[in-house]
Amino acid sequence: MSDWAVGDIPNSADALDLRAASRDLWPRDTLAWWQGTLPPTPERVYWPESEAQVQALLDHANDTRQPVVVYGAGSGVVGGARGVEGSIVLDTKRLDQIGPLDTERWTVRVQAGVIGQNLEDWLAERGFTLGHSPSSIVCSTVGGWAAARSAGQFSSRYGVFEDMVLQMRVATPGEGTVSVGMDGDAPDAWMPILFGSEGTLGVVTEMTLRVMPIAKSRWLRGYAFPSVDTALSAMRKLMQAETWPAVLRLYDPVDTRIGGKTKPKSDKSGVSALTRLRKAIASIPGMEHRMLALPLSLPRLLNTLADIASGEVLLIVGWEGEPDVVDALVKAGCPLLETDGRDLGATPGERWFNSRHAVSYKLMPVFVGGAFADTMEVGCRWSDVPKVYAAVRKAVRGHALVMAHMSHLYPEGGSLYFSFAGHGDQKTYDALWQKALDAVLASGATTTHHHGVGRLKQRHAMAEVGAAAVGWQRLRDTLDPNDILGTGLMFSETVVGEVPHFALHQDDGLVDVPVASTVDDRRVLAHPHDLRWPWEKTCGLPRWQRLAWQTTWIDVRGTVDGELVHLGRGPRSAAGSDLRPTIVQEDPMSRVTVATVSTDGRWMGRATVEHPWVVARSLLRHDLRPSVLTVVEGDLLVGFHGHAGSALGALASTLVPGGLLHTEWVSTTLPSGPLVACEDENPSAVHVTHQCAWRPADE
Repeated sequence: MSDWAVGDIPNSADALDLRAASRDLWPRDTLAWWQGTLPPTPERVYWPESEAQVQALLDHANDTRQPVVVYGAGSGVVGGARGVEGSIVLDTKRLDQIGPLDTERWTVRVQAGVIGQNLEDWLAERGFTLGHSPSSIVCSTVGGWAAARSAGQFSSRYGVFEDMVLQMRVATPGEGTVSVGMDGDAPDAWMPILFGSEGTLGVVTEMTLRVMPIAKSRWLRGYAFPSVDTALSAMRKLMQAETWPAVLRLYDPVDTRIGGKTKPKSDKSGVSALTRLRKAIASIPGMEHRMLALPLSLPRLLNTLADIASGEVLLIVGWEGEPDVVDALVKAGCPLLETDGRDLGATPGERWFNSRHAVSYKLMPVFVGGAFADTMEVGCRWSDVPKVYAAVRKAVRGHALVMAHMSHLYPEGGSLYFSFAGHGDQKTYDALWQKALDAVLASGATTTHHHGVGRLKQRHAMAEVGAAAVGWQRLRDTLDPNDILGTGLMFSETVVGEVPHFALHQDDGLVDVPVASTVDDRRVLAHPHDLRWPWEKTCGLPRWQRLAWQTTWIDVRGTVDGELVHLGRGPRSAAGSDLRPTIVQEDPMSRVTVATVSTDGRWMGRATVEHPWVVARSLLRHDLRPSVLTVVEGDLLVGFHGHAGSALGALASTLVPGGLLHTEWVSTTLPSGPLVACEDENPSAVHVTHQCAWRPADE
């Protein structure tokens, strides 16, 4: 590559640059590096400064069959950006342009190499936010968020990152540069497969993202619960009652106890004595690192002691948005929290908020002391949370100290985030992960919620996806026919794993239906509940035409190439590309689960206004989230479910010219498309998002 003719792309073969681009933050590689083993280094690193340069680099690599590793900020923790011998690294960080910002449509154009915090700061100066807040925001790129199907700390309200992407441009070896999504020139079906593909199908160069005004009001609180079960019940009720908190973050007894999180900072009891002892030992010359070795070499004893010392659990709760909306949601949500929870005041919530991006830069002493630390995030339904939590703890307690918290919550379930600290070498590390991921699959959870797959979770992700990987392979044959991107990553082979039996549980709010069923069929099965999102077709609309809280199928089960496949085990799985549509395409007899909502507390109003879709969009922009927002026979219909239904209905009525007339609930059908964007006043409009109204493509 040193003689490559296109010499205007900045590049380097300097040893330091090659070493820096040879790995991400996978703790296994950090452990190996400290013990003297380094990953392979690439031949050269390139920093393209434009989309044209990205495409030129891919074209040349394709012609010469040169392996390409796509690299963003290197903050991944699963080995996805690990060096490949003989490869070149395509580093996206000089694709760093932001804008323009469209303040009318609430969108922003962003190049893939932009660091998340830089984007958030740029938007804040103009009164907007993306609402995406991963803990790695200061050291991860926008392109990396798409590659790994990222989720931020406020995903319960704003959605995960793919809910925010309206369009993305992708440079590919086989098809050149394509745009997919809103006004895109590539098939809509490519979008869910490109998300989460981790640089194996193309290089994201630029995106159009949905943005929101900065919240005018924020309410944060801490609650102590006597047990995990009581806290889980409160969290589930909050999400299924459509109160849409921005933050729900539960710490298990071990994590709560170690951090002293249910006690004021001035409280010197309990664990603070252990903290003082640790600091005293660390002050002895030469002991600051070695003190880790003894306790972490006895993980089973350490876990037993932690269990014995455990007590209450801490739940962080928060709402944000327009002040009157926040007030209504808080009043509806607090009684659900106070049934079993003890109000700790605002301090725990504010303490978490102010330190939420405090990514640890102090892990090296852990490795110096002969130990390692890592995290694992999985997703599962509400009814499976206790089972998954117990299974993982049992699997790894002989290898490492383990604790967990739960965040990223949705009506049907959420993400469990485990933290491990152990002592030993790569063999110990690998054994821990093998047992942990085996337990995850056996208990019915998804292998990853937002960290991606990389090399760490690859084999288990392949077992989870099974024969549905053919969907990814077909698109790879089109976009990267010579297999130069992400060599050996993602679904490089098919691994058929055992598919657990999933029984419906009332706590999950789901109903099982054939994929070909009609809305009326699903309504009968959902009785006495409403369908949360009654699309004409189960597949509904593409993500960029839906609102952040709208979802269609949750799980999809069917056969592909004669093999039984079940996808969607956990909410918003990041186990590679979203291949649920592949199952439906391959098996017309496949079955899906769709979400329902209780009919308790529902409220509906009707209004005759001159431009109903204009008014509908204004309600969305006031931070309201109606369960029903449509136009029937020229009238605007607005409906809410849940504990805040009446209060939100009354609020919506004040925002509609002439008010809303309270009426009987009307079951409506949402369109399935294809739709195209149009003006709000367009008489053919059938749907609305924050950005615009939408009409059928053939009208």
